[in-house]
Amino acid sequence: MRLSLLVNRFHWGRYFLAKSLKKVCCILLMGALTACQTLPTQEPFKKLREQQQLELAELLDQLWLRAHILPQLAQGAPLVSTARAGQEAISQQNISNIQRARALLDELDTRVSERKLMPQTGDVVELTLSDITDNQHQKYKASRITLFRAEQKEWLLEAVTGEVVPLTVIWNETGALYIEGQEVALLSSTSSEIPSVVEIFYYGDQVLAQASFAFTLQVTVPRL
Repeated sequence: MRLSLLVNRFHWGRYFLAKSLKKVCCILLMGALTACQTLPTQEPFKKLREQQQLELAELLDQLWLRAHILPQLAQGAPLVSTARAGQEAISQQNISNIQRARALLDELDTRVSERKLMPQTGDVVELTLSDITDNQHQKYKASRITLFRAEQKEWLLEAVTGEVVPLTVIWNETGALYIEGQEVALLSSTSSEIPSVVEIFYYGDQVLAQASFAFTLQVTVPRL
């Protein structure tokens, strides 16, 4: 009788041990599946969020440089989230802000187009660069350009060696003249035509400045 009882206890012990092991295995498997579902969705979301934020930053930078506009942006979504609902809220908020910034830039482009069709005195300037040298004492030349308020253009500097450096030039709608994002003058219909010496840093899409340029800038405001 005692032997039978011991055998029964032994079998019951194995049974409960087996059930416990199955529960542990199920828990581990569910955890692994959850991780497998989370990791692939987290990484694409992070990339999408970074792309959206970079695009928004570039659009906001354009609005500021071209018109000193700081738009009212949608808020309320979490900064970061691992939950699907939170991620969707972040993405939708970014999309809404990007659309808002694009709409404002479209309005700005329309105003520039209207100025080109019917320009008035103070809507357009002619810019001339001379005596252009870089920090290595290499000489450059550049053609004269015409710029309307809120317009952006590339100003090409050509070295005697044939090297070409594109400078981004923006005449802000409020009058500030930016070259490579650096304010160099404040222009209006009464701006002086006396040349001024300017020095700017050239970054070329890099974090650190790749070169610096010194030149003489002359501004002409046509009387229309």
